[in-house]
Amino acid sequence: MTLPNNEPKWRRQPDERPHQITRAALAVFSQKGYRAATMQEIAEEAGISKGAIYLYFESKMDLFVATLRTQFQAVLDLFAEIRLDQGQNVEELTRRVGIQSLRVLMSPEVTQALPLVIGEYPHMPELKQLYFEEILTKSDLQAARLIEMGQAMGLLRPMNPAIAARCLLGAFFMFALTQEVFGAKEFTPMDPEEIVETIVDIYAHGMLTAEAQA
Repeated sequence: MTLPNNEPKWRRQPDERPHQITRAALAVFSQKGYRAATMQEIAEEAGISKGAIYLYFESKMDLFVATLRTQFQAVLDLFAEIRLDQGQNVEELTRRVGIQSLRVLMSPEVTQALPLVIGEYPHMPELKQLYFEEILTKSDLQAARLIEMGQAMGLLRPMNPAIAARCLLGAFFMFALTQEVFGAKEFTPMDPEEIVETIVDIYAHGMLTAEAQA
């Protein structure tokens, strides 16, 4: 005879529960804003008790920051996986990473998170800490290091790698922001792959023709 398992569901799925909570938190935060949202509303969205949230997150602030971190982690992880080798086609590598990055940045989850970051960043030291200690380190600085490596290999021209990295990453970010968050896609619909292709083309070759450069 098999005895019924009366153990609470959240104890049987400890790894999934924080993700379930942050998904619910994103839905509530994006609808009501950080300040108006309540932990009770998030608990109801997640289908759990309010007390269960505090088993994983100390406060609403802690949950808010964790929710935003989760949305950007997929993009940040891309840079940790990039390898630059001698003889590699840098343009193709940039195109491939760009497509993956833009796909994540334009996802419904990230486009819900972006307005929250923009709205609360000036008021929250915790968000500034998240940016400087994690996002900046894993995106701008890692991209800059890759550019430095490409320069050392003779694959890229000498230039300020930090500025060059932010130019490239900023282009992808601005398209995600304007097209998805600000709703520009309703007036100027654009194919994501064409966006990446154009950004990479401009970044790698510039816009001037050979005749114009002569």
